[in-house]
Amino acid sequence: MTRAFKNLSLMSAFLSFFLSTHTSVGAQEPPQGPDEPEAGCAAMEALGASGNEAARESLLQALNDPDPAVQACAVRAAGRSGDPKAVDALLSGIETYLKSAGNRGDYEEDLQARLKAIDSIWALGETGDARLMNKLSKFYRESDDVLRINLIISMGKLRGKAAPNLTAIAASGEESEAVRAAAFEMLDELGQPAPNANLSASRRPGIEKADLIYTGGVLGTITGWGSGHMPVGHTGIFAGTEIKNGRINVVILDCVQNILKPYGGVRNIYSWKNFTHYFKFPYYGNRTTRPRPTAAQRDLIVKTGLALGKLGLKYNNSHLSQKGPLEFDCVGYTEYLYEQAGPNPTDNSFESGLGWPLTPWEQFMSVKPSL
Repeated sequence: MTRAFKNLSLMSAFLSFFLSTHTSVGAQEPPQGPDEPEAGCAAMEALGASGNEAARESLLQALNDPDPAVQACAVRAAGRSGDPKAVDALLSGIETYLKSAGNRGDYEEDLQARLKAIDSIWALGETGDARLMNKLSKFYRESDDVLRINLIISMGKLRGKAAPNLTAIAASGEESEAVRAAAFEMLDELGQPAPNANLSASRRPGIEKADLIYTGGVLGTITGWGSGHMPVGHTGIFAGTEIKNGRINVVILDCVQNILKPYGGVRNIYSWKNFTHYFKFPYYGNRTTRPRPTAAQRDLIVKTGLALGKLGLKYNNSHLSQKGPLEFDCVGYTEYLYEQAGPNPTDNSFESGLGWPLTPWEQFMSVKPSL
């Protein structure tokens, strides 16, 4: 299911401009209307790729649109366009966020600005422009772990001179285990050897065991059914890290559509790559309930999930069985694991009646950053 863009006037203008200047995009039919987020995102990506100056100016305006769904699509399209003005706008937005982040106390005081910064980092990786490596390295030094994981993924996508930076991150005990795991993965993507000699332990895990973690939707666009007003569309549980074959791996519990690879349904996975659906979406951070789960509850959440991940349980496409016990969807699975241990991330009113189905975005907003 999808949700409409609120700012229909801007989207209508985009679509009207696009349809008046193009009869098709490649072999595909042009979008048919602004009521579907997929059509809106497709239209903006077509505008960014069109080479038409007026179209690209419209895309630049959309980067600051008050509707977060429009903004998220515009950021994505800006990165893929490779337009220098769009790239400069993304860089400027990240710099502004990082300069303000240290002065706001709780880093999510302006959640929309934070998610836009994360999306912008992801979008810079989509440009494929290795000349951006120095900028990403500078941002890295000024960022928290959530931003750092996204910066590492974007560095790897840019290729170029990424390997030395990633090697240093993977080898450093000053970095968190979750961050180092991302660096090891991107070195694999680049075909570079990992620094596995005398691998030192990290001083901190970076993400607490049993924290809820978030990325974009599994299928469709960044504003798919689970996103609502922001780009969050998939949730899982961080089960910890492991050192294996001289490298650090994350351990994640989640539930995805049965058709997805390496396998669908309820699963235990060991990479950021699989959790973010082959780096198709950014990583939006880790959160948990208030009050926070106890150590014993966290152990039980992870123990239960690791056991269920071995049973071949399936994803429920209708969302009529969100919380099992035999079929789940992604957000229902995480709710189930938490509730088995005691905490309840989202009020049950979201899961029945007019509140049904519970979405990843609703859960994201019901829990708090795990600082």
